[in-house]
Amino acid sequence: MIIQSITQIRSISRPRYLILIEILLDNYAYYLKTRRAIVEGYIITTVLALTYISVSRFLRWHYHTDIKIPREFLNIKNDRYLIVANHKKAIDPFLILATLPFHTYRTILPVRSFTANIYMNHWLIGMLAPLFGCFRAYSTEEKVSGVKGALQLSDNRQSLFIFPEGKRVKPNAKVELKVGVAYLAQRRDFTIIPVNINFLKSNSRKCTKIIWGKPFKIDHEMRSEELNKLTEYIFSKVKVLSDRK
Repeated sequence: MIIQSITQIRSISRPRYLILIEILLDNYAYYLKTRRAIVEGYIITTVLALTYISVSRFLRWHYHTDIKIPREFLNIKNDRYLIVANHKKAIDPFLILATLPFHTYRTILPVRSFTANIYMNHWLIGMLAPLFGCFRAYSTEEKVSGVKGALQLSDNRQSLFIFPEGKRVKPNAKVELKVGVAYLAQRRDFTIIPVNINFLKSNSRKCTKIIWGKPFKIDHEMRSEELNKLTEYIFSKVKVLSDRK
């Protein structure tokens, strides 16, 4: 917020000292809001880092993960990141992130995950989930939520994790993609990281295959595309990973 000029103050009929007090209070409130976002980011980073250290190895073992990560993603630097994945189970975001090497994971922290409002509205989940980076996928008044809230989080140097399918999808099921990922990509210069997760079954054992793709950016020409077309393009980078062996 920019403090109003003296000319603007003089043009208002109310007593000048009241106007000055109001401006100071507004700016102080803005300062506290900004600091709160920074503090929340530090808290979420700490919780996610400790969670990774304590349970990531167990998750990889329990789900028999087969992990593939491109070299381009192993030595990433600080940037504006948007992780895009398909969705199979509720555990997906935590399991997917648990497959990263810690030094890579630490670079993209804190990670904020779009989460269905119906879960966030449950009193217990709504209280604990934000500590793990979850926020409401659809806009809610007076809360950081939806794609506009996500842009605010990204502007505060927080990475985003989104499922364009919008829900858990069974094998071979068709679903209409949500255009939120395209909305984000049009408005900020994200480095987009595609990742595909697939839970496989065979006669001998269960296996979870998680394949990370090469980070990419959307060029200026592509940003002008319609939301549906841009969404399909971005998600195609996720789908093609499922064909890799």
